[in-house]
Amino acid sequence: MEENKKIVLFVLMVGFFVFTIYLVISKKNVLSVLQENYHREIIDSYQGNIDGKYVDKENHNSTMIIFRNGGNRGIHPYFWGKVQVGDSISKMTGDSLIQVFRNGEKIILEIAPLYEKVIEDEKNKKS
Repeated sequence: MEENKKIVLFVLMVGFFVFTIYLVISKKNVLSVLQENYHREIIDSYQGNIDGKYVDKENHNSTMIIFRNGGNRGIHPYFWGKVQVGDSISKMTGDSLIQVFRNGEKIILEIAPLYEKVIEDEKNKKS
């Protein structure tokens, strides 16, 4: 009986150790993924008239827009919620702004503040 308790204790200790390592690695990975996505957003470019919006359930619930020319692309959920069918949008390589043209108005969506806040929040979680 005493041997069984030692085995259970050993398994619990190993499990706790593995779980702790997982938490440390996953925190680092979340920050890395955020920074990588931010970089991708900045270097990306696209433009066109939005013909539709949908959530791609087969691709991790990615928020997608469909362009009138038939192309489609993923867009960050925050910005996806701000654009509408019929809008014309433009994002230039190296710029952190998405320009949205709607009913004669120009709406600017800023990428940098969103990502910078989320990245900073994630860094503060590590502290």
